[in-house]
Amino acid sequence: MSIHAVPIDKGAKAAFASDTRPAALFGQGGHEPYARSLPLGLGRLTLRPESALPESIGPVTFSMLRWSAPATVGERDLLRTLRGPVLDVGCGPGRMLEAAREQGLASLGVDSSAAAVQLATDRGGAAILGSIFDPVPHERGWGSALLLDGNIGIGGNIRVLLERVASLLAPGGQVLAEAETPDSLDVAYLAVLEDSDGHASAAFPWARAGANALALHAARAGLDCVARRTVQRRVFLTLELRPENPTAATAATAATTRTSQKTPRACA
Repeated sequence: MSIHAVPIDKGAKAAFASDTRPAALFGQGGHEPYARSLPLGLGRLTLRPESALPESIGPVTFSMLRWSAPATVGERDLLRTLRGPVLDVGCGPGRMLEAAREQGLASLGVDSSAAAVQLATDRGGAAILGSIFDPVPHERGWGSALLLDGNIGIGGNIRVLLERVASLLAPGGQVLAEAETPDSLDVAYLAVLEDSDGHASAAFPWARAGANALALHAARAGLDCVARRTVQRRVFLTLELRPENPTAATAATAATTRTSQKTPRACA
């Protein structure tokens, strides 16, 4: 079933503007379920809409044990397809930073949670506290960026997020982004994060996308989908920064127009 973007209330619209930071961030505020669960590395967190929506959008459950565990074999294989340095957007407790370091890839994590940054640095990774929309070291010098474990939803506007990440990449840089199912999923809404005891965060803007929708958002953000891989039932897209020159720009405009109607072939 295709799920399309749903309207949000007027108070939330500002959070989706390209020049506006969201008032609340993932899992923060309220009872702080994210910060409380991170040090334990156990239990489950559930992402759900703050209120009823016109279309049925199910909750998403995250395993704190998986987020805290070392990167899987499949995730390490995906890292080997990328070049450094690697920017992990929403790095959490640093498992992908750890894997990148073990593979000899220079890496840096960015996370808005102080608890996550502390855990990532305790694990031996380099991580900074802040939003990806804040100034980031080495801008336009990153070989690759990661948007995994639902982090494509950061800020509630996928195109704006991808535009920002694209602006940080070196020429030829790539984004490894995780998509959801179904492929046509494309929603943005106010969400809350809740632990198994019902302790909820404040509401924050969030977005979710399947592979087809994500590829279209990427095309509009100046990124071409060059590969799609399914690893352990998870779907990953490799998005490559489009070259910046007059000839490429003309081709990119035409490509963007075409992809507004169909999914790029590499990611079909």
